[in-house]
Amino acid sequence: MQPVIVRKLPARAGLKWLREGLALYRRQPFAFTSLVILYTTAMALISLVPFIGLPIALTLIPFGTIGLTLAGREAERGAIPMPTLLLAPFRDAAQRKSLSYLGFINAGLTLLLLSLTSLLAADDMRNWKMLDGQIDKASASENFPWDALLVSGIAYVPILMVTWFAPQLVAWHGQRLGKALFFSFFACWRNRWPFVTLAAALFGITFATVFVSSQLLQALGLSPQLIQMLFAPIVLILVSVSYATQYPIYRSLIEPPGAAPLPANLSR
Repeated sequence: MQPVIVRKLPARAGLKWLREGLALYRRQPFAFTSLVILYTTAMALISLVPFIGLPIALTLIPFGTIGLTLAGREAERGAIPMPTLLLAPFRDAAQRKSLSYLGFINAGLTLLLLSLTSLLAADDMRNWKMLDGQIDKASASENFPWDALLVSGIAYVPILMVTWFAPQLVAWHGQRLGKALFFSFFACWRNRWPFVTLAAALFGITFATVFVSSQLLQALGLSPQLIQMLFAPIVLILVSVSYATQYPIYRSLIEPPGAAPLPANLSR
């Protein structure tokens, strides 16, 4: 079992994580982007399956977390992050079992939160009107369930905290599920200010990029439909960079001195 040391870093570490994520992305931009497209597309398609799709997709998130963390490590080592990294956690029986249990917990908590959100938003959504078989945008805008979304957003934070590092802790450090969830929450809480800094920086970059780009494209006289099409690669790059920060965050807070070896099925 790998010893676990949870480090405490200053708020400015959030900016360092962003810089390191950008550096990893610049090393392998095509590979990172392709990996993110594959992951997000697969999760979206699974979610579309009636009744069981969303629970399955939520259960698979810990597996995706491991694959994307490995992608960052591979990029840092100068290797190309291959799509097969997303399959790596499935190859070891012990990892597969632990991550599946973790996925069940993530799915259960998230679905419970979604049910609560739907319950809180029900009153507002009852006032939405239908026109020609579609939701009337004006009535939806006037009765948008902001309170429900705010409550669900706040409630989702502790879920995110207990599951952020848990996949790596159960897969690479051999921790039991309960202990991994506790250490994940503890690591996030102890370093809440670096996470807040990172979130603020990502939000600022995203907002500035979208605002400046939209103003520039509108000044060129492009249609709204074309502007939306041009925004797609920009958003994809920003999402890829945010995923690329996963490994620097893990390495700086959780990974013990002397990098933990890759899983046996990847070191071959």
